[in-house]
Amino acid sequence: MTPDPPPEKSAPIKTDDRPVIRPVWLPFALGVTTFFLLCLKGGFFGFIGVPTLHLPWPRAETGFPTLPAGHFILLFSLTWAGCLALLILFPRGLNGSRERILLLACALLFRLALLHHEPSDDIHRYLWEGRLINAGISPYHHAPDDPSLSELSGNDPYHPDINHPENPAAYPPFPLYLFALVIRLGYFPLSIKWMVILFDLGAIFFLLKLLEHRRLSRRWAVLYAFNPVILYSFAGQGHFDALQNFFLLAAVFSYDRKRWGWTFLCLGLAVQTKYVAVLTLPFFLRRDNLAYSGIALAAILFPFIPFLKSDPGQVFHCLIKFGGQYAFNGPVHTPLRALFHGDMTPATRICGGLLAGTLLFGYVYFHPRRGHRFRNDPVSGCFFALGALLVLSPTVHFWYLSWVIPFLALRPSFSWILLCLTISGYFITNGVLHHTGRWHLPAWGHAFEWLPFGLLLLRDGFLFIKRMGVLPPQGSPTAVSVVIPAKNEADRIGPCIKQIRQDPAVVEIILVDGGSEDETAATARAVGARVIRFAVSPEQGGGRGGQISAGVKTARGDIVAVVHADILISYPIFSRISKLLHVQPMIVGGSVGGVFAAEGRRLRILEWANDLRAGLLGISFGDQVQFFRRIPVLEQDAFPDIPLMEDVELGLRLRKLGRQTYLFGSAEISARRWQANAFRRTALVLSLFTSYLWRRLWGKPNTAAMYRRYYGASEKTRSA
Repeated sequence: MTPDPPPEKSAPIKTDDRPVIRPVWLPFALGVTTFFLLCLKGGFFGFIGVPTLHLPWPRAETGFPTLPAGHFILLFSLTWAGCLALLILFPRGLNGSRERILLLACALLFRLALLHHEPSDDIHRYLWEGRLINAGISPYHHAPDDPSLSELSGNDPYHPDINHPENPAAYPPFPLYLFALVIRLGYFPLSIKWMVILFDLGAIFFLLKLLEHRRLSRRWAVLYAFNPVILYSFAGQGHFDALQNFFLLAAVFSYDRKRWGWTFLCLGLAVQTKYVAVLTLPFFLRRDNLAYSGIALAAILFPFIPFLKSDPGQVFHCLIKFGGQYAFNGPVHTPLRALFHGDMTPATRICGGLLAGTLLFGYVYFHPRRGHRFRNDPVSGCFFALGALLVLSPTVHFWYLSWVIPFLALRPSFSWILLCLTISGYFITNGVLHHTGRWHLPAWGHAFEWLPFGLLLLRDGFLFIKRMGVLPPQGSPTAVSVVIPAKNEADRIGPCIKQIRQDPAVVEIILVDGGSEDETAATARAVGARVIRFAVSPEQGGGRGGQISAGVKTARGDIVAVVHADILISYPIFSRISKLLHVQPMIVGGSVGGVFAAEGRRLRILEWANDLRAGLLGISFGDQVQFFRRIPVLEQDAFPDIPLMEDVELGLRLRKLGRQTYLFGSAEISARRWQANAFRRTALVLSLFTSYLWRRLWGKPNTAAMYRRYYGASEKTRSA
């Protein structure tokens, strides 16, 4: 390995061949149309428990089994798949304002399509309790079936359909005041739905602003804006949890800008909307804002004042009753209750103890002022606390999942994304209710909901423990070293390096030459790269992984980015990466993504498959421009110097060092290797990829043999 001396850093070279990525509209338009029709079908579905679904595998004794509420579960599942499709199909190349407008417009369109969906019976309670507030009657001291309210209830069209009419109000006063205000505009469920939708759209607005501040792709907001849990919880059924999401995201937005007064006002209103938001409060407290915390306390307490004049304990009577006497669909509580033969008390005590211990750990580990890893960012702590509550709560209705989905867009997690699908098993209860009159979820339905999520959550826990042993990065990363593995790329290396040099964050470009027989090295030197020759056989640590590893070990930047020689980078992606890792120390690396520099349906499908794999699974390929913090990778010896599949292995190893992100970027990728015999090449890559992952589970894959197979097939393709 013989490196050149590092060249002087010269002024960036200005070129006019910067890749211009034009939005691809047709697939997205088709996706939006299909998604709108799915939402429209959901809007006019009727009671979701009525139609059953006949499953295609018959039993000798019973014939074809049926799935209660199966048609709606299928519709919900297709909507979930549509959400992920739109995440991938969202057009690249839009500026910030156009991207925001497009996302908000689609979000509104889908919510309008669901307006006619049958509202939750909770909405009848909202209307009734708003009416009581306007009449000067306390909903905390008078349950809906209170005989003294018979004159008021006698002419109320929604009173007969209130669920649990023996229970007074269980939530804080602030929503009651909003209900009272809204029904003055119209005493019907649509009034409540419109209020909820407006707050929901406001939550999307703040989510977009937060993604921008964190230098993440705005399209991650799709995981919230088009999520079927969100759509059916708010626009469909009218649950007011959207208010909590709005105020919590507004609090994080204000926290980022150190507007402490607004931060604590929004936090107080979030708690005044749903009591569960109080679990997030500790993550916002710090020495320089403690003086403002009284604003949150005032916002929490002040709305209670009119209801505390007589029997103050009655205000929390139904909340205490709900927590102690009701249990349904808790992922941990339900199997514990079965273990104790249906006895709630020990199951509740165990879950309560586990929750207390988990929250205490979370407040210590995730607090943004206790460690560099979560510096000045309460999002991870909020996600952890609300997620722990959902896992250990005795009762989990499907719309409770909406509490964590805003943070899921900021911290994508495949386990929670999958739960947004499997939570559809909850609707089996509606089918059972319709056909038997019992509110009951069979054990197999509960397992369908929670078992896949639980297994993935255990995997996440294992990775979390691994990350705890890795020291968080110190300092702010500003300098980027770009490593380019190359062999016989003289025709392409010049434009590639020129594009990279336009970015002021790049301090060096290291070309690692694998034994070129053309002018690759000379061309790279001429345009300002430092050249290292690394001509080693695959069996002795050579190949692409060995080349990149040699470059990483000589790099001096805080961040290393790996760029293939046939890729043109869109300016200023490396500056964006530097700012991203500065504001989010918990992120150790990720990949950029790109598009092929040619037209063709097959190439577009490959792009979408790449985005799906890298975005949701965190496994990127080398032509997606991988990047990572240099110091932790070197300290943990995490870069794999294997001849092939080094990109896949790197993504898997980075999981143990910290979070990764995917930028849905617009690097321009050469299509030369895919245009000739594309089907055979795609099949080869998929075969090698799956073979590597499978053999990795049981031992050490023979990557040298894979290297020979891959490049041997590539040579045959080119000669053909």
